[in-house]
Amino acid sequence: MFLHPALFSRSLCTMKSKKLPNEVLTNVAEQQCRQILVKNSLPQKVSAGVLVTLCNSGGAPAFLYTLRSSKLKGRHKGDVSFPGGKCDVSDKDVIDTALREAQEELGVTLPRNTVWGPMKPITDWTGMVIVPVLANIGCLEDLSVNPNPEEVRTL
Repeated sequence: MFLHPALFSRSLCTMKSKKLPNEVLTNVAEQQCRQILVKNSLPQKVSAGVLVTLCNSGGAPAFLYTLRSSKLKGRHKGDVSFPGGKCDVSDKDVIDTALREAQEELGVTLPRNTVWGPMKPITDWTGMVIVPVLANIGCLEDLSVNPNPEEVRTL
């Protein structure tokens, strides 16, 4: 498997739970998850969107995440993160924000239908309202990424 050295994946499974990979990313599980997520109500003021990147790596469900660049300003440089950032006036909604940020940070254009839905908002210590957006970005081995070194730390 080729995975860009700036990107990391974490499996959702252990060797003890061999049944799990076949049960997590099924169409039935996706539809059930979408039905739950559609019920989440979002606050009027959303500050940022983060794409929670569910994927498949080596046949097992995983999450794709990055290390933020040390070139960034602020307290989060070098942190482990999902692609995301502040909402822009050009974004239609928080899903657009999360997808735009994934494009800016990872260099991938993900179709809106990969998004399962927004999760419950989180308010951070500064009062920013951050909405995680769950998406299945597919098989990592098939994903062509071009991380932005200004946003993502390259190893």
